Amino acid sequence: MPFWIVLFICVVVAYFAVTEGAKKYFDMKLQVLFNLGLYQDCIDLLDRKLARIVMSTYKQYYLRFTIYEAADMDAYADRMLDHLLEMSCSDKQRRQLTVRAFNFYIKTGDRKRAASMLEEMCPVVSKGILADSQLTYDIVFRHRHDKIDEMEAMLDTNDLGLRGKLYLLLAYQYESSGNKGEALRYRNLEKQLRDAHRPPTIKQNTR
Repeated sequence: MPFWIVLFICVVVAYFAVTEGAKKYFDMKLQVLFNLGLYQDCIDLLDRKLARIVMSTYKQYYLRFTIYEAADMDAYADRMLDHLLEMSCSDKQRRQLTVRAFNFYIKTGDRKRAASMLEEMCPVVSKGILADSQLTYDIVFRHRHDKIDEMEAMLDTNDLGLRGKLYLLLAYQYESSGNKGEALRYRNLEKQLRDAHRPPTIKQNTR
């Protein structure tokens, strides 16, 4: 085999080895920083040239959306989500993105786009996810309020994310039933829970 062919093969193998190593490094580093609530450090890491090279554009945008949403920077998260929803991706990625987008639009009160995501979810997600999403939509946008007792019985959960969601859904239901006092109480409980676990504030970034 000619020397130049051997050299070319070695270069290709080395390139892929370095690329895969870099991907694993960035994945592990981002996970650690995210779990620590160091969201600005996550963004700084994604801004590195090597990260832009080894990560797909979809993955970069998805990670940025996740970081901005966790940091309560909804305008930036919304921008990333707009890009993501226009991108081509696998069926599995699209299902995951659709559910994430639905929950984000519920959070931001965007009824039209939440309805669009719910419609897209219908044929592709499990019955459990679809039923939960439909119930959430009905409570938030259609003023359904017949699940108060059931949800209050679930408040002793150790899942902080679920408890926060229950607080908000109970607040919406009490508002719909005309009990503004209980609605305010549950909104305050949700805010207290969120503030108690709020990480360092991320600096604004237009990327």
